[in-house]
Amino acid sequence: MLGTLRDSFVGNVHRWPNRTAIIGSERSYTFAELNAAVNRFANFLTDQGVSKGDTVGLLLNNCAEFAIGFLACQKLGAVSSGMNYRLSVGALGYTVQQEKLKVLLFNSVYSDKVAEIMKSADFCRFIGVGDPIPRRASRFENCAEFPATEPAWVDITELDLCNVIHTSGTTGRPKGAAFTNGTQILTAIQYCLEMGLDRGHVGMSLAPVVIGAATNFFVAYVFVGAAQVMIGEYEANKALRLIAKHQVTESFAVPTQMHQLAEAKRQLSDLDTSSLRLMRSGGSPLPKTLLHRVRDSLGCEVLNTYGTTESCTAITNCHTGLEPEAKWESIGKPSYFQEVRVVKTSEGIETAPDHVISIPGEGQLINRGPQSVTEYYCTPLEKLRARNGWQYARDIVRVDSDGYIFPVDRVDNLIISGGENIYPQEVEFFLCKHPTIADVAVFGVPDEKWGQTVKALIVRRSPELTAADVDRYCLESHELPRYRRPKIIEFVDALPRNVLGKLDRTALR
Repeated sequence: MLGTLRDSFVGNVHRWPNRTAIIGSERSYTFAELNAAVNRFANFLTDQGVSKGDTVGLLLNNCAEFAIGFLACQKLGAVSSGMNYRLSVGALGYTVQQEKLKVLLFNSVYSDKVAEIMKSADFCRFIGVGDPIPRRASRFENCAEFPATEPAWVDITELDLCNVIHTSGTTGRPKGAAFTNGTQILTAIQYCLEMGLDRGHVGMSLAPVVIGAATNFFVAYVFVGAAQVMIGEYEANKALRLIAKHQVTESFAVPTQMHQLAEAKRQLSDLDTSSLRLMRSGGSPLPKTLLHRVRDSLGCEVLNTYGTTESCTAITNCHTGLEPEAKWESIGKPSYFQEVRVVKTSEGIETAPDHVISIPGEGQLINRGPQSVTEYYCTPLEKLRARNGWQYARDIVRVDSDGYIFPVDRVDNLIISGGENIYPQEVEFFLCKHPTIADVAVFGVPDEKWGQTVKALIVRRSPELTAADVDRYCLESHELPRYRRPKIIEFVDALPRNVLGKLDRTALR
């Protein structure tokens, strides 16, 4: 029996009450102090009408109140729902309505968004952290008036829902995947195994903890009884100073943040960040140039992972300290508890799970495992692509003769030009290696002769870079076939990306 998140947390409170659990911007909490704060807030939520099975939204940055709110939900058997504060008011309001939130806990910096949501959500109670907050909202600080004793006992099993993690919404409206206690604990165990965690470690997520991979990162440290730093709003210099001050051993960062940290470390060369042994990332393939920059400037290894929200986990991973350098640009091999296959594709049609490709080869990656969810939360019309437990993420990958998996692109992003299949991400990955290209997005545009032609939007590091320079770079390389090179090149100031650093294809279109 895996038990519940409540059991895991309370067990650590009893075993190591005086160990540091959370290091916040205002104060630090031992496990005993965190437990008292969690109990007070759980009793406050009970007073607000929250009971087992109700949903509590967490519209919070990486603050101590996230830990308190998340764990209070676990004490009550309520379902926590991490909400991406970078979404529009419309998208956030949709989630509040769709999931029928009983309570929304939010940072005061999001008060303007909350005030708009309040206009059409009279069924929800609102609790604000800090000032100012809308008049109708209660104050988080009011929980100090409630007892630190354990809330009324509720029977919770590992099969009960405990948390909602939302998809990144790069191709449509974000959907919530609901996870059970057993699912979240299995994922915590997987993260501990992948990163080599024990209770002597100190973690810090630089990505918003309300997103899936960062939420799982947070749960892993709670599960193993280790400390973690809640960074608040991310800024590269600030993050490096926190790493040095609190002797952080692992961090979770998206590729954009990795670039920023490596650059910032050059300016803060005297800062001792030698405690950092591992940087975890996910969501995008990482070029060797970036991996070498991170290892050289920060002195840590990189664990790059590939996963889906629906799997609540990393499906594959590649560790720079454990894999040959020639494989670093892959997403590695299957992780713990995951079964992975690559199946044949035919004009975007999803074939049966037993139609496995020959290796080496290219096809669609599918996976199954005990953490995978079966449906979206409060969204009965949205069904998961699953056959006998196999989930179809619609990602095309290439498998080499050693079994390493290299991402190609999404099935849905395919460009067909003159009868040839072209995957934008493959072209983007090639172009991003150019020293004066900071960011790039590739997509197909209608063409009378070819059906579609390849267009690239490029953010330059130097204003001297021209379209002719880019074309010459493509023509002189043996890595990119000529028919895949962009025929139209446009320079822009910025590209739409989500909190995981993924291109927002919907906004791009």
